[in-house]
Amino acid sequence: MRRAAGELESAIVSVLSGHDGLSVAEVRSALDETLAHTTVMTALVRLSRKGLLTRERQGRSFVYSLAAPAESLPALKAALRMHTELDSKVARAEVLANFVAALGSEDEATLRELLSSSRSEKPS
Repeated sequence: MRRAAGELESAIVSVLSGHDGLSVAEVRSALDETLAHTTVMTALVRLSRKGLLTRERQGRSFVYSLAAPAESLPALKAALRMHTELDSKVARAEVLANFVAALGSEDEATLRELLSSSRSEKPS
C-alpha cells in the first residue's frame, strides 16, 4: 500500500521526537516492520540532506536525530527553503527585496528586531 506524500517523513519525525537518536532498524521497528529497511533508510537520508535530521556514525551504521525540536521543524524547513532560493538565484538582493516588499507590517517589525539583535550579538 502506497503512503500519502510526506506521511513517512512525518511518521519518522514523530518517532525521533521521543528519542535522542535511533538507527534505521530502530526507526523501522517503531514505525512498521513490514516497511523495507531500504525504504526507511532512504527517507532518513533524504531528511538529513534536507537539514531536518542529523546523522552520526556509530560503528558500521548511522544514528539519526532531529536537527531541532519537533515543534521548530516547520520554521527550520521554511528557512532552509529560503536559503535554497537565495543560493540558486544570481540576483540575491532582488530575491530578498521581493521577500521584504511582501511582508506585512508585523512581520517587517519582527524582521527589523531580529536583524537588530543579530547585529548586536556579533563581535566587532
